[in-house]
Amino acid sequence: MTDATADSPAPAAPRGEAAFMRMLERPKLALWLAALTTLLSSPCLFTGWYLDDEVARYIYSNLPGARRLYELYMGGYGLANGKPADNHWQIEAGWAPWWTYDQLRLQMYRPLGLMTHWLDALAWPSSAALMHLQSLCWFALVVLAITRMYRGVMGSMVGGMAALLFAIDHTHGFEVGYICNRHALVTALLGVLCLDQFLRSRKQGELHTLRSAIAAAALYVLALLSGESAVAIAGYVFAYALFTEQGPLTRRALGCAPYLLITLAWRAVYSRAGFGATGSGLYIDPGREPVRFALALLERGPILIQGLFALPPAELYPVVSPAMAHAMLATAVVLLISLGVMFTPLLKRDRLARAWTVGLLLSLVPASSSYPHNRQLLFASIGGMALIAQLWQLHALQLRGKRLSGFERWSATAGASVLLAHLVISPFVLPVASCGIAVATPLSRAPSSVGDELGGRDAIFMTAPDYFAVKLVQLTRRVEHRPLPRRFRALSFGEQTVTVTRTDARTLELTYHGGILQTPFMELYRDRRLPMRVGERIELEGLRIEVLQLTADGRAERARFSFDQALDSPSFCFYAWRNEQFVKFTPPAVGASSVLPPATVHWGFW
Repeated sequence: MTDATADSPAPAAPRGEAAFMRMLERPKLALWLAALTTLLSSPCLFTGWYLDDEVARYIYSNLPGARRLYELYMGGYGLANGKPADNHWQIEAGWAPWWTYDQLRLQMYRPLGLMTHWLDALAWPSSAALMHLQSLCWFALVVLAITRMYRGVMGSMVGGMAALLFAIDHTHGFEVGYICNRHALVTALLGVLCLDQFLRSRKQGELHTLRSAIAAAALYVLALLSGESAVAIAGYVFAYALFTEQGPLTRRALGCAPYLLITLAWRAVYSRAGFGATGSGLYIDPGREPVRFALALLERGPILIQGLFALPPAELYPVVSPAMAHAMLATAVVLLISLGVMFTPLLKRDRLARAWTVGLLLSLVPASSSYPHNRQLLFASIGGMALIAQLWQLHALQLRGKRLSGFERWSATAGASVLLAHLVISPFVLPVASCGIAVATPLSRAPSSVGDELGGRDAIFMTAPDYFAVKLVQLTRRVEHRPLPRRFRALSFGEQTVTVTRTDARTLELTYHGGILQTPFMELYRDRRLPMRVGERIELEGLRIEVLQLTADGRAERARFSFDQALDSPSFCFYAWRNEQFVKFTPPAVGASSVLPPATVHWGFW
């Protein structure tokens, strides 16, 4: 089947290494790995709810207003439906910033993922620990499935090594520990089962080949109904047929045809039903904006590869300074070239390794539709961990004791470093990564800094570090049945200095130094390439917002906020972000100004 994939008798090895190899071949390895990854990821059981998990607590409840937000958020897998009236309602209700693109669309169709959250809501709505436990169970099943798949195609020892690397890979921690990301685990399970059945259906002389082929196609459909990232499986299928199989091209093409047809049909229905993304700078739909997506792929792809094989994690890229982001991208490109050189001796010898490589690269296509984050690497790690295992097989088994060229020695040394990093460092990082969502702890404390004095009044947030800071105030108060304001109004988000000038009794003008949308992460509700207009108005109940000045690239730099009552009225309660909390704010006198510092938050676990 391949040049160097089947297990071969290992040359003499040190006793410890020989014992390790025997361990990799044990029949119950899959169960041990499932238990190991569950143990390493178990700290997430104690993290509670964060960010989108808090949204889910509300929208899956019977509280007033929850049902409408559930529909607009697609049960947590969406943000906006592309309808100006509904997007305006979100601004009015305090769920979206005032500059939200009026035709913003961000909707994902993931019904199987939604079913798991409905189980949470029906069975244990008040227990974050049990919700996390469900996610842990899903990932344990993924590890069981991938061990079977790896061993079926690479043999017990090398497949066992790949499964071990996958099970302890720290890049999976965030996916396991973030409740609202559970759909990715369901998608991965169905995708791996699909790939396993496909590989078995392609073996010459295997019984029930047709049954495996049908099962694989059905599992692929189910995977697509769990998450868009399942498209990556089609990439692995095509890569396997192209590089690994031999025989007539027609036979190989027929084996791939069902996946091409299913993918095209799914995408056509998906788009026709209105799902996908438009108007957001963080989410780019390859089906709706192919050129823009291709450019983003060239940028995001190397960052994701760096997150998979090395450090820093990909999620740092959208939040660091522009200079740091450029440095990260340059380092990622260098690493990508280095990895290509490191794997070259293996790729020259092994057809299956070439298939894993191409499958890995194709898996970056769906992964790059969103802002870079290690949680997008589940499908990429299937190929990545297989390549590391095969490189270990090449140098530790097949070439052991043989004279190597200087290039091969460098590949062996670099490969050993990558292998040891994953075997030694990943098990220690995985428990931390499983609690990764808890870095939002400082932000989650924001609601506690706002008292009940806002009950029945207009709560005006002058500055906030990001959208969730204000959204969490509303979510927490609704879930905890605490007094709600009459209206939520947020005037600024992001880490820019804001000058507040009071022009008359009822009017404030805000100058955003450097303009709004300064960082990529702030572009969730509006792509910075969608310019605003001077004179553009947003009419809200009791408030008119007018854009007065733009930056050179069309972002709002100054805006006027005209309220229906004097700002000194007891109907208002003003807040500003300072020292990582909301503090009460007093508007300046008429004709005077106040300078508010950047609304910063230091992410961390406490």
